[in-house]
Amino acid sequence: MAEKYHDVDVIERTEITREGKVEKIYRVTASTISGVHFTLEIGEADFTKAKVHELLTKKASQIEDIKAL
Repeated sequence: MAEKYHDVDVIERTEITREGKVEKIYRVTASTISGVHFTLEIGEADFTKAKVHELLTKKASQIEDIKAL
């Protein structure tokens, strides 16, 4: 099955929550097959290869489905 996204880039950011805890957030950008750029922010707990792939595939599919309307 062909990937629904490409050109993945990751930026790691550190944020302070309202409770004062330090939390890493990963800003993941990618492009759909038709060239639409999109960004997801993923928390450190969900930042695994499998989860990121799942989220990118889901978002890219959603974008492509909307473009097809």
